[in-house]
Amino acid sequence: MQDYAPLSPPYRVYVLDDHKLLAELLSHRLSTDAAIAVLGVGNSGAAARHFIGSQRADIVLLDMEIDREDGVAIARDLLAVDPRLRIVGLSAHVSSHYPLALLEAGGRGFLSKRITTRDLVENVRRVARGDLAIGSDVAYHLATDVRDAGPAQRLRGLTGKEGEVLRLLARGHSPEEIAEQLGMSVKTVQSHRSNMRRKLKLRSDVELCLLALKAGYVHVHEAK
Repeated sequence: MQDYAPLSPPYRVYVLDDHKLLAELLSHRLSTDAAIAVLGVGNSGAAARHFIGSQRADIVLLDMEIDREDGVAIARDLLAVDPRLRIVGLSAHVSSHYPLALLEAGGRGFLSKRITTRDLVENVRRVARGDLAIGSDVAYHLATDVRDAGPAQRLRGLTGKEGEVLRLLARGHSPEEIAEQLGMSVKTVQSHRSNMRRKLKLRSDVELCLLALKAGYVHVHEAK
């Protein structure tokens, strides 16, 4: 998983939603925060690709169901245009394949459309800081949807330091924050992450965090 350094405000946000009224409401609410600058609003994958190709955005709020388009495919296209983008999925249906698929594709968060606009603003700020933005209901779905048997047993092979790193990682802390809290270098934290993925035969930090949730290493309400 790519590491994301904190952004300097104003955070440049692009909103992609085919419901024009909702998109405008989200744009208006976000614009009331001095740290957020809404660059534009789009209603199709083509419009988003054109915009991202010509403007330098930081964060994209992406509705996962744009007419008949697949939100995950749109996310991949946008990241191909600009790998620095921090894409946050939005959906009224969190109990679907979308949350995990988007995170695996390189997304930085997934939120239910049922959250308040205040929570939305806070999650935009969280992503700007370099953290993941996972709604509590989304985290619960992801944790309970992990199909691997015996997650706690799998994690017993970790060293004490690896377990400490995993707990903080699953709570949404950045490598820099983990290094500071545990008194180690960022390089050592990265080494622990790589070793854990290798030991557990996992492809990404997303899978690593989901396994930690399933095993009870960290609880949903503890995530940032």
